[in-house]
Amino acid sequence: AGTPGPVTDALALAELIEPENAELAALQRRAANLEPLMGLMEDAAAAENSGDLALAEQKLQQATALDTEHQRAAAELARVSAAYVDQQFNDAMSDGYSALDEGRYSQDREQFQRAAQLQAGSAEAASALREVASAEQASRLQRLKQDGIRYEQSEQWQQAVDAYEKAAGIDSNVLFATEGLERSRSRARLDRQFRAAIDKPGRLSDVAVAEATGKLLQQAKKISPQGPVLQQQIRKLDTLLAQANTPVPVTLRSDEQTEVIIYKVARLGRFQQRELNLRPGTYKVRGSRNGYRDVLESITITHKGAPAPITIACTEPIN
Repeated sequence: AGTPGPVTDALALAELIEPENAELAALQRRAANLEPLMGLMEDAAAAENSGDLALAEQKLQQATALDTEHQRAAAELARVSAAYVDQQFNDAMSDGYSALDEGRYSQDREQFQRAAQLQAGSAEAASALREVASAEQASRLQRLKQDGIRYEQSEQWQQAVDAYEKAAGIDSNVLFATEGLERSRSRARLDRQFRAAIDKPGRLSDVAVAEATGKLLQQAKKISPQGPVLQQQIRKLDTLLAQANTPVPVTLRSDEQTEVIIYKVARLGRFQQRELNLRPGTYKVRGSRNGYRDVLESITITHKGAPAPITIACTEPIN
């Protein structure tokens, strides 16, 4: 573009020759900006040499703003801008891989996405993003595997099932999840059944429930190894079943006029006193007599010993 001195001299001569030329004013404005423009380009070159492409680009943008028709300034801006984009791309990729190596998946994904925006269609950035997704999935599966093992070791079987199901949801072909579910689902079901029996021992008064629980108990005793939770459940259920299956002597008294029935046990008819052996539990006893109001009693029998004699007799006439 030359130096400001010769340009000024040439414009002065042109003004003398053709003072009314329409392009003269524009050329004079460009000439007035030439010296600061050249200074900005020198600053840009210095910044580029020091590796500060951001500053170099900024200086060249200021230069082209002073003279939008200055070809060398425009060409330098295009070149430096492209170099700056490449630098940012490389920095983003480098930062992304550093974060990936350290397992900082949100940061590495952010850097690789930034690189993809800087260079649209970049195969390198796309490959890195796939690598992040794969590494993050592998890391999550590893955590779930560790969680499942930890829950199994502490006999938290439902939590183990949840961990393995999450892993299978991520990748149904993961062997540890398939094997973990096979182990933990049956144990979680057994644990729920045992806890229900222990929390509500009264249900064992039902012979069918007691028999089913007894079968489960025999299966549980064959499990090896047995953790402390299962061992405690087995001991507790052994005790509860023994109590539930041991009949307790019960004395019923009546007036030889009242028909007595113990629901789900027997029709006892009329009597003065009957001795029965009943499993611990709660029973409904009804007394009926013609001309008298029925009586309905609920009696609870525990394993702790024989209760006091129970009287069932209809004594209230119907008016």
